[in-house]
Amino acid sequence: MVERIFCAQVSEERQVPFHGLAPLARLWVLVEYTGVWERSAVLSNALPEPARRWLADVALSYETRQSMAVFIRRGPRSSGPVRCFVAITQPERQALYAFQLAGYEELPQLPLAALERGVPDYDRYLSREPLYIVCTHGKHDQCCAKFGMPIYREAARLAREQVWQCSHIGGDQFAANLVCLPHGIYYSRVKVPEVAAILEADRQGKLYLEKCRGRVLYPQPVQAAEQFLRERTGLRELEALIFLEARQEGACHQVLFLSRIDGSLHNLQLVEQSEPLAPVEGCCCNLAGKLQRQSYRLLEHRVYVPQASQAAVS
Repeated sequence: MVERIFCAQVSEERQVPFHGLAPLARLWVLVEYTGVWERSAVLSNALPEPARRWLADVALSYETRQSMAVFIRRGPRSSGPVRCFVAITQPERQALYAFQLAGYEELPQLPLAALERGVPDYDRYLSREPLYIVCTHGKHDQCCAKFGMPIYREAARLAREQVWQCSHIGGDQFAANLVCLPHGIYYSRVKVPEVAAILEADRQGKLYLEKCRGRVLYPQPVQAAEQFLRERTGLRELEALIFLEARQEGACHQVLFLSRIDGSLHNLQLVEQSEPLAPVEGCCCNLAGKLQRQSYRLLEHRVYVPQASQAAVS
């Protein structure tokens, strides 16, 4: 029997980097749906037509709105209410709203614009508990089911009510992928023994840096700069750093962070790199968009300490 080759295994064996490569996302709509998840699940499904069109509009508005439309499930759904969540993952505000809908026909009534603005009228729907989603969308990419299901089962064992399987969220070649909402943290190449540490870090408002792909609050160069900075300083608390600004000149990026711990200003300069990867013989996955190695390299890190006469350079 010929051994099946999966793109996530190949990516890991090649040590293709994933830090700083989470998609930018400011709005999430997560809908409980236990029907068949086709390859493009939120675009091809058996929802009532008005609900299907509305959800497709959310998904197709990514370029202008940075919106993510995702199906979630745990198992066969009962005849009760439809669970739905809206997560806001903006740099200045992260929030999670939980809704129970009488039916899918109510989906288009969700006040997304008001939720994005944080209108107080909807505060009663705010969830005090986090949400953890694990991609298990095998019809989109077999890696998601093969590597995602063990992570989902372990996460569900540890935090049952907060954990859901989800449809495609990007980065199949980095499976297993787990996202923490509303903090907006992507974790990739997650292994079962790491799940407990990731969930505990999130509950404590910290990052598990080893498998952090990035925070969706920020563009990818900022994600990469934050990873470099946290690795160098050991700062894992989410609130320890304030992102100030980012500038780009060609493939070079300059990113500024302020430390809440000591007031120091961190100026990081990075270069974006990309190189083609050789095709994989016999891979059972769709390799479209996966034969490119994208990464960021730190060129310089300057630290400006309050009341110090000179900057420290590393």
